[in-house]
Amino acid sequence: MKAIKVQTDGSIRLPKELLRLFPSASELAVWTEGDMIILKRLTPLKPSEIAQRAPDGEIALEEIAAEVHEMRREKRSRRHSASAHSSG
Repeated sequence: MKAIKVQTDGSIRLPKELLRLFPSASELAVWTEGDMIILKRLTPLKPSEIAQRAPDGEIALEEIAAEVHEMRREKRSRRHSASAHSSG
């Protein structure tokens, strides 16, 4: 176990040993349990997993397109907020 400090801007720097476990573009879920902060790598769903969640096994093409656009919008938003934090 290593000790790390929370910076004044709220960021933390993970030890190199941990960074090697995650590709540079990894998305992580973060939550707390008691006095612990837990990070978990998010893995994108496979198309087959998405299809299994669909009601009646069918989704209209328009609904699929709307979901894709929303996911892209969220990704751009996260990218922009991350670059704003790193350039600040």
